[in-house]
Amino acid sequence: MVSLKKEILTNQLKDFCSISLDELKSVSLLNREDTKFIFHQNHLEQILDEAKPFYKALDINKERIFDYKTVYYDTDQFLFFNQHQNGNKKRFKVRVREYSNMSDIYFEIKIKTNKNKTIKERYLTDSNIQNLERSVKENTEKIIGFSLDKLLPALYVDYSRITLVDKNQIERLTIDTNLKVGSEKSKVNLNSLVIAEIKQDRYNPKSNLIRILRKKRIYETKFSKYCIGLIHINQYLKYNRFKPQLLKLNQVLETNNKA
Repeated sequence: MVSLKKEILTNQLKDFCSISLDELKSVSLLNREDTKFIFHQNHLEQILDEAKPFYKALDINKERIFDYKTVYYDTDQFLFFNQHQNGNKKRFKVRVREYSNMSDIYFEIKIKTNKNKTIKERYLTDSNIQNLERSVKENTEKIIGFSLDKLLPALYVDYSRITLVDKNQIERLTIDTNLKVGSEKSKVNLNSLVIAEIKQDRYNPKSNLIRILRKKRIYETKFSKYCIGLIHINQYLKYNRFKPQLLKLNQVLETNNKA
């Protein structure tokens, strides 16, 4: 699969109004509702063209596309994965994330509540979760219900991200491309896939991006980078709940029609 060239998107994003990192903090939405879409990269340029009048692009040091490197942690029995597989309304993800636009590394806990809200907590750290401050460890262990000593690196995920904010600054949008997942033993490239995620305080179907995507018959879907990535590299996991997502993913990756 050939990835969409970064230079093409970079030039296209120059036409967007910009928003700074400090301005973005006012739309951090760490307690939010998420709506996800997946589609083939062939659609992305036209979608960005249509979104341009309504959104600003995050700009940091004249860069508008940022590389993310993430390590997801789980138990040796893949407890967090199985929470999702078993349909638990309340579930967790624990990860360490490195952002290309800054030297800081963050330890993050992502909590999905039984009210379909996503709550994210994050703390500055190094790449070793055992070096977290005691208060952070204790808070995390209180949330997940067991010691961090039981967590191991389960999946490595790399991708490039575009962040857009609507001009009313009530909605944030991330667009992820050039996805790669793997472990120390195997790697899988999903370069043709685009994952768009709208983050809102409360779900609003009148979002301009939702309107643009629906016009192209791209509809909301469930999608977890962690769970789908893990399934691709671990043949022993039970994944019945994810079969519709995998079917949708395969349909998207097989799409070669221009938007």
